Amino acid sequence: MKTPETIEFATDTRTPGRKSAKDLRSQKSVPAVLYGPGIKNNTHFSVSEIQLEKVLASKNAKFIQLNLDGGKQTKAIVRTVDFGPVHVDFYALSDKTKVTITVPIRLTGTSVGVTEGGRLYQPLRELTIRCLPGKIPSEFMVDITKLKIGATLKVNSLITEEIEVITAGERTIVVIRPPKGGIGGLDEDEEGEEGEGEGEGEEGGDEKGSETASDKGASKSTEN
Repeated sequence: MKTPETIEFATDTRTPGRKSAKDLRSQKSVPAVLYGPGIKNNTHFSVSEIQLEKVLASKNAKFIQLNLDGGKQTKAIVRTVDFGPVHVDFYALSDKTKVTITVPIRLTGTSVGVTEGGRLYQPLRELTIRCLPGKIPSEFMVDITKLKIGATLKVNSLITEEIEVITAGERTIVVIRPPKGGIGGLDEDEEGEEGEGEGEGEEGGDEKGSETASDKGASKSTEN
């Protein structure tokens, strides 16, 4: 699995307060705060609105290198983004501290079932995981090559090394439904029942998958 791309962010020191934040937004800058391991006091600054939007529009997880005043550089991830008004929290990363983060799922391969006329349904598009920063993948790769018509792949079937999957094990990632009209005595509604309960995804998706990230690409994380 590929590690997240690192994006450099220039920053400007700011004074916390409503008036300061309002002035920054009028200048196309976004108020921000940095906290986490190794940060004794929350660091307040601003970042470019345009640059932040580009990162949030990305589907994959990203590392952010914050270039702070005094030449200090801190590696972080976007933890939360508030949109009313806009404000962003950055979480500092430590090589020795595990973090919980949400990453998109990418399906790889073409399933046997799809080749035989089955229809792929992907109700789950992202996973919440916990690991050291060096083990964070930009996206979680799931091989569906061996899935036959009628097969269901759940979170608890994933085999991971050095990555703990936090997402509930009973959640369904992929269902290979029979062709419309059914095949081999399988009923379409029965095959899709588990996936339907998730309330996500679209029927007939591409077997290579498509990903969406919550908060327009913002990575959700917590210190552990």
